Amino acid sequence: MGNKKSAGAKYEERGADGLSARKMSFTSASMAFGAWPEAVKMCEPTINATLFFKTCPSVEGLVPLVQVVGSYERCSGVPEGTPGKADWRIRYVDFKPEDMIRTISVNSPDEIHGTIEGLLHDSCRNKGLPWWEIVRIEGPPNTESAVVIRIDHVIGDGISLVNLMEQILEDTEGKKLDNIIPASMANKFKKKKTFGQRVSQFFQCIYYFFVVLGLPAGAFDSNTAFRKKLGKKMVYTWKRKLVKFETMPLAYIKQLKSEGGVSLNDVMFSCLGGALRKYNLSQGCEVTEKKGKKTLMRALMPVAFPRPDVDKNDKSAILRNKWVFVSGDFGVGYEDCMERLHFVNGKMNTLKNSPLAGVQLAVQETIPPKLPVNLGRQTVYDTFIRHSIIFSNVPGPEKPVKFGGEQVTETQMYFNNLVPQVGILSYDGKIFMNMNIDTEAIPGSEALPQYFAQELVELSTKLGIEAPLEIINKAKE
Repeated sequence: MGNKKSAGAKYEERGADGLSARKMSFTSASMAFGAWPEAVKMCEPTINATLFFKTCPSVEGLVPLVQVVGSYERCSGVPEGTPGKADWRIRYVDFKPEDMIRTISVNSPDEIHGTIEGLLHDSCRNKGLPWWEIVRIEGPPNTESAVVIRIDHVIGDGISLVNLMEQILEDTEGKKLDNIIPASMANKFKKKKTFGQRVSQFFQCIYYFFVVLGLPAGAFDSNTAFRKKLGKKMVYTWKRKLVKFETMPLAYIKQLKSEGGVSLNDVMFSCLGGALRKYNLSQGCEVTEKKGKKTLMRALMPVAFPRPDVDKNDKSAILRNKWVFVSGDFGVGYEDCMERLHFVNGKMNTLKNSPLAGVQLAVQETIPPKLPVNLGRQTVYDTFIRHSIIFSNVPGPEKPVKFGGEQVTETQMYFNNLVPQVGILSYDGKIFMNMNIDTEAIPGSEALPQYFAQELVELSTKLGIEAPLEIINKAKE
């Protein structure tokens, strides 16, 4: 364990200059050198994957997992390159496994949430180590504890990090997990098209090329109560709270999905739209009342492209950022939950059946590298400030798993963004959801979980489904 080389990539994988042979994509590089205008004062893009336990995994139990993570190219060093260019590679760093683990002791489980909030802005970049760490938040014996796996977004997107988690999570019998990502998601970009479909898609690509170029200069979301204090000249406030939603049985949401004839994501998205509508009205929002169905509130939704199967065992290739944002309308103007669900379903189906994501990726990887750095950053900013939410939904293991020898009871994904970010993870038959938000800039937003539960109850009533008691109780708070 004392060998400083044991946690990092093997020396034979390194070039003579100490840099990786593979270059990062421009998307990854932009997060390394900074994708935002300096005036925004944006924080570092750190993904905080949080696992909860009845007993906190020991340092000794985590060391083998650190060695596995450290064997991946992007986790074994520090990004290095030229701002604005796609020449970024990894400069390898020697470190011991224990260097990547730190422990914070708390006096009670109630302190865990505040401790995690306090970690949100901690830097992973200023320690001379790879840009990730594992933080143990250890409570008193026989009480809840947590582990926060903090990974800079430069290292990889949600889907590739799920691939990484498959290597460090075990089932309850200690066996390696099968694929966490559903086959339907992994194969969604592999479907073969007929000649007629390819011709049609060619013309669609031309149309969506201009849609993509126009997004940073398009319409702003309506000036609702939710957005009123965000404005069109947003800066990062460095004030973030983690608002947790009621845990939902996955089977219940699937039942709503089946009865409604929509997707699971449609249910979650439309109910959040209803919660945002309820929030606006609770704040006396005249815009929502006057505009009605023309009220525009949208989310940027990350769409990741799974790695080819041939790369699954390539530790220099599997971690990457091959994803784009697509824009989705919440249908906040629809008062009836079923109308809103059908509206969302129609919009989502149009997105799924279009080449928009592929066109966005092509534009993202070809045009920005040719732009001046400041112009590229301004384009990112202009896209974000036109939207109200970032909405991320990532699949997790379907059955209980262990991490560092201890069974995981709950999981959450927290990420700081310029606008509020919703993070949804499924695990062990449950859906865990939170919103990372500045509750001072958006006062009263702590009530969104209650409004969301009310939407679920209303939708359940419409579809003739009995809502779980915990959801009903949350709706009545």
